[in-house]
Amino acid sequence: MIVYEVSYPIVVNGQTVGTYTVFGGTGNFTNSNVNVLMIDLEDYQPQDGEVIPLFAIPEEEKEYWESIEIQGEAECIEMKGEVLSDSQDAGYVFNVVFTESKTCSVNQAVVLPTLIFLLKV
Repeated sequence: MIVYEVSYPIVVNGQTVGTYTVFGGTGNFTNSNVNVLMIDLEDYQPQDGEVIPLFAIPEEEKEYWESIEIQGEAECIEMKGEVLSDSQDAGYVFNVVFTESKTCSVNQAVVLPTLIFLLKV
């Protein structure tokens, strides 16, 4: 059972490219702090190495956000959460970092020779 669910826009270069939703709480006392950050990028395709800052966090919550689970889908890209120091405010910012998926590269390498073979016939 979800106890809370809150959604916010993801903004890149002044444009909304998707939403992130934080939901959690199981209604179970032994596992009540299970929280998930769900990323929905709609039609936006992030690049390898791209970092999107989502929100500021206080120092006392830094450790909590470093361990939160992130779910979502982006073609050939893996997502992970990262807490970085915000030098302007001396606080922290929770970011989503995108890296190229190693499994996607392997799949593309396998598909490409097959397509070339089919085009020659």
